[in-house]
Amino acid sequence: MINESPPAFELGDTLATRCGNTLTGVFVPGSSKIALSAYRPVKWNSRDAPSETVGSEDFVLVHMAKEASLFEEPLLRSLLAETTVTFTTLQTLAQSQKSSTKKITEYTKISSSYRSVIRCCLEKLELAKKLPEVQENDAKQKLFAEAIMTLYSVECLWHLFEILYMQQQHYQLVVPQLLEWTRFHYPQAEDEATDLLLMGEEASEFDNYWQTLKKLIMFGQLDVTRAILSQQPQASQPAFQAAEQLLKSMPVYQEGYALQKFTTQWEYWHSDLERKLTAHVFATEPELELMMQLVAGSNKHWDAELLDSHDWYEYLPGYLLYTKPSCKPFELRIAATNWQNRWSRQQPADWKMSQLSRMVLQLMKHEVKQFIYDTQKLSDSHWFSTHIIDLIHHTGLLTTYFEQQGVEIPELRQSLIYDYGSYLMTSHNLWQLGIDYLDHCQQEGLAAISLLLPHIPIKTERQAFKIIQLAKQRGFVEVEQDICKVLSKRAYNDERYGSALEWAIRAKDVLLVTAIADFILKNYSHTGNMLCKDVITSIGARMFVSPRLIFLLKYYEFYELYGQREFLAAADLLVNLLDSKITPDYFWPTLLIDALPLLESEDPKIFSKETVAILQHLEMELVPLIERNKRARKQPSNQTNETALKDYRVEHTEEILDLMRLACARNLARAMIIENTSNIS
Repeated sequence: MINESPPAFELGDTLATRCGNTLTGVFVPGSSKIALSAYRPVKWNSRDAPSETVGSEDFVLVHMAKEASLFEEPLLRSLLAETTVTFTTLQTLAQSQKSSTKKITEYTKISSSYRSVIRCCLEKLELAKKLPEVQENDAKQKLFAEAIMTLYSVECLWHLFEILYMQQQHYQLVVPQLLEWTRFHYPQAEDEATDLLLMGEEASEFDNYWQTLKKLIMFGQLDVTRAILSQQPQASQPAFQAAEQLLKSMPVYQEGYALQKFTTQWEYWHSDLERKLTAHVFATEPELELMMQLVAGSNKHWDAELLDSHDWYEYLPGYLLYTKPSCKPFELRIAATNWQNRWSRQQPADWKMSQLSRMVLQLMKHEVKQFIYDTQKLSDSHWFSTHIIDLIHHTGLLTTYFEQQGVEIPELRQSLIYDYGSYLMTSHNLWQLGIDYLDHCQQEGLAAISLLLPHIPIKTERQAFKIIQLAKQRGFVEVEQDICKVLSKRAYNDERYGSALEWAIRAKDVLLVTAIADFILKNYSHTGNMLCKDVITSIGARMFVSPRLIFLLKYYEFYELYGQREFLAAADLLVNLLDSKITPDYFWPTLLIDALPLLESEDPKIFSKETVAILQHLEMELVPLIERNKRARKQPSNQTNETALKDYRVEHTEEILDLMRLACARNLARAMIIENTSNIS
């Protein structure tokens, strides 16, 4: 809507500089692309010589750069729409008067809602990925795979953050929640265990039987392990009975239980297990003995199994369950660091930590500042960083930490929400969601909305009404008027003149309303066809936007009265229009010709005084216009200032003069006779 040339800017590109060039970029109007091109700048010390490309027919290379976004896919837009609702709910909750304890519980529910939306979207993606049209489209397959990987990482990290920094207010120990976290994100072992349970006694003959049991042990899923072992044909043997008794009697911490008492019971149980391993109670079953060594926390056996793990944190909660079940959140930092170092030593020399693994370590080491920084590197258009920072800000749980780190959380939150909302506003499909975010960015957000709303491509009038309503709710009068102007011009170009006039009146643009009213009047004077009658009839008090619109409405009123054969009222209105001083020059011939039938009427409709006034307008208005046009025709065409005087009822405007003079004389004579006769009577 605003036709301004976007400014060019320079980019500090090392490769371009090395070649003596400068890389420049220009934002492409109406899109989120940047046009990049290189040029060689001329400086004061540059040699004055012809360019290398003089006479060359090579094209200028312009690279169109665009931010990669997952949310161009319609399936993924549902994620944004649903999380916007959750975001708005969070803002409402933050402004409520609930106690801080109740609020923390509600905030945890909000966090779970975010994760539920992500999980739902992941399920949809997994199903969509199997569709034939996706299987045949390599680009879509790649997009879906990237989206699944990104959203999985986000959900995994969010879940861990929730456990370590939100649920810790309710739980004394962290191991049970971490076990649930790994079970949730590594379901393969559980799936294999389900298959073994369904197989019954035959499960022991399965190739991966003991490997699956070891995985279950390392994930801390003792109940499932016991259920599978109970189906063993040899379950009644002493070794299996001893294993069943140990696994069943392992102390499990329950909230509210005395921690010291739990620690004592666990140490006694652990000593009993080690005694039985030393006594070779399980020696008759080597695989069972190996499994029980893992339960005892044997470093040698755990190191051997680590080689098959995918990530360093995969078996950490299980290891803590068997070695330090009373681990508290603040103790997790040391445990995670030691475990990660131990796991790294088992990996090849060229191994590199993935971004997800690094961010998990940051959370466990309480390096939240670095974690927040890395969330902004994920390819999710800052969705995760925006919502997690907003949640952190409202909970206030890490306020002291960020103050020590010199991070202003309110400012960071506002900056991220502002950027994310602005990004959504630039999308043709997501701009309504962007407004919900920018509404919570104080004055900067409102200013951004006022700047971005007029740039939204309007496809339908329904969408236009929605945008205007949003602008009106926020008091953006100028935005509303700009949109109405654009719609008016678009309707005019599409020859929908009634709609064009309606939008111009809503825009309160005097020049635009005048131009459209002029077109309607000129069209009538040239063709005798009155356009958009229904719109003109419904304008009412809004006609005061423009003097030309007032004239159009009053003339249309005369037009209607004349058509209904109410000649006296029509004559009265016509005389008022002639005297109004708002008649456009080009319309004088039409207005005066309209008076001709009324003047020629045998029963006078116009009295003598008004007849003299009409004659005066003829001589003082129309005659000078005709003379001016004659002089204008003699001037060079590029200097002409001729007013188009034309009416569909006469071929030459000059004919009007003689006809009108004669009609006025006749009507004046009849009117004076009638008036004087009535006076004598």
